[in-house]
Order: sequence, then C-alpha cells, then structure tokens
Amino acid sequence: MLSAILLAAGVAAAFPSAGVYRYTATMSGQSIGSWSVNVTQDAAHAQIDENSNASVMGLQVSAAASLVLGPDLAPVRYTGTYHTPMQSPSVSVDVAANAATATGAMTSQARHLTLAAGTNHFVVVEPGLLAGLFALPAQLAAWKETTVTWITPATAQALTVNAAQSNSRPSDVPASDAVLSVEHPIAVTIWYDPATLVPDEISVPSENAVLRRVR
Repeated sequence: MLSAILLAAGVAAAFPSAGVYRYTATMSGQSIGSWSVNVTQDAAHAQIDENSNASVMGLQVSAAASLVLGPDLAPVRYTGTYHTPMQSPSVSVDVAANAATATGAMTSQARHLTLAAGTNHFVVVEPGLLAGLFALPAQLAAWKETTVTWITPATAQALTVNAAQSNSRPSDVPASDAVLSVEHPIAVTIWYDPATLVPDEISVPSENAVLRRVR
C-alpha cells in the first residue's frame, strides 16, 4: 500500500507543470533564435528536454539536451549534443548524492567531481542553454538553499554558486514575478512566476542576451 501511494504521488517537490514552454532569444535587441523545453514527469523523475536554434554572428548553432531530476529535484543525469559549423560535441553528466562524473566537450576523459565545501546539492547548467536554468528556481525553492555546486557540462567543471534575489525589474516582466540571480561562472538573472516556478525572462548581461517566454 505504501509503495502504491508513493508511486502515485510522483515528484514530491513543486515543479513546473508538464508541457512545452517556448522562448524567443535576442542579443543586443535583435532576434537570434528560439529555445524550447518539454517538461515530463513520472512517479520518480521530472525530465526537461530542450531544443534550441540560433544564428549568432552569421553562424547557425543548435543544441538538444535532456536533464533528468529526482523526486527532490536533485539532478540525476544530463546529456547534450551541440551543433556548430565546426563541430558537434556531445556531453554527459551523471550525478550521485555527493559526487558526479562528467564528460565534457573540452575533455578527453571523464572527470570525477565532488560537492564543494558548504554545499548540499549539485545543479547542472550549461551557459547559453535553457534546461538547467529553467529548473533552477524550483530546485532552490525545494532545497531552501542559496549556495550550490554548479556543474558546467561542456567544461566538465564544478564550482560554488551563490544565488541572490535583488535586481531591477524590467518593464516587460510581470509585477508578481520573483527574481533569482547568480554572478559566477556567468552572470544570469532569472525572473519567474513564484506560483508556477516557470521562468518568464532570463538575461545574461555580459552578452546583452535575453530569453523571453512566449505565451
């Protein structure tokens, strides 16, 4: 009986509802492409499948990525294939409670990573892509933490990230949205609906780049 109840409950932590979420991307105010994530859930996992396409400085780039989360929203596995005119690398990250194994685009062998001191959870975020950033507000809300170990799949590196909640609200962001921002390894600001935990706008000031949700 208990096992049946647990299976029926599904992912225990609050997370964006199953469905497809679409975003447009701009750089310096000019449209460069589109990003989308498909959220699915089963009894034990939430999964985010991402597809992105962009034209950056005349170069066509695209990516497909998948991020699997456990019932507490801790990452379990990330896989990605990135396409540029020069190469099409694949990356992967497998995460256990206190350790992870990452194979990046810039490494010839798998790297073994551990939680940074003072942190209890990993997050897996590829700068420039959406899947990890889409999950971040829900993860930090579930864990009630502001400091985590951030894994960048492409470089197979991990470092400590501190999240803050202060920033100027853009005019096109809903007044009810909450904010989450980090400064390293790259400055990112996420405006999200606190009721649904769905990001409405993600900005990367150093690139003058913005992802906006299409409703």
